[in-house]
Amino acid sequence: MWVSKVAELIGSSPHSFDDAARNLVERADRTVRGITGIEVLSKSVRVENGEMVEYRIRVRLSFDVAPADPLHS
Repeated sequence: MWVSKVAELIGSSPHSFDDAARNLVERADRTVRGITGIEVLSKSVRVENGEMVEYRIRVRLSFDVAPADPLHS
């Protein structure tokens, strides 16, 4: 039986949306194991003095509840 969990997270970067997604996954991977994917829910940009200074994404992060293990099947 396959079980997955979904968490909603927000990531940011001063460079791009792609970098914001990469930063988010790299940071989440420090504490969450078995990440299987992300679904981008929204994108936004913070503007200061007429310049784009921060790219933000809101995502649903999917991950396995427990690692694959023959003892738990």
